[in-house]
Amino acid sequence: MPGPILTGMHPDLRRLFQLVWPVFWPWLVWNLVRVARWHLRTGREALFAVDCFGNVRLTYVADAPPPDDLYTYEAPCVAPWEHPALGSDVPVGVRMSEPEVRYSPAKSGIVMPSHDIVRHNHGLHVRGPP
Repeated sequence: MPGPILTGMHPDLRRLFQLVWPVFWPWLVWNLVRVARWHLRTGREALFAVDCFGNVRLTYVADAPPPDDLYTYEAPCVAPWEHPALGSDVPVGVRMSEPEVRYSPAKSGIVMPSHDIVRHNHGLHVRGPP
């Protein structure tokens, strides 16, 4: 038979207080507040056990929740069709209307306008072990 104090209590809390001797109810309240603060601080769920002295013991603790800021998409300020650099994955410095001819006399290769340097003797330019 529950006492007058337990009649207006939430049913989930009533079960906990029925397990604990009334002398230890303040200790149970203190432990429940500690568990509630831990839950708010960590965001982790847990199952706990209560003994007759008001001690609360965490029996199973869930994994930590994933962070909320794993990926956030930010839309560009300028639409891709309004700025040519945003319309392609190729950087602006590489994308040119006329091909650039590059020549390196130290590498002694043939220079082609649409390709990089084509080497005749690859064995001369192979890097050895450090």
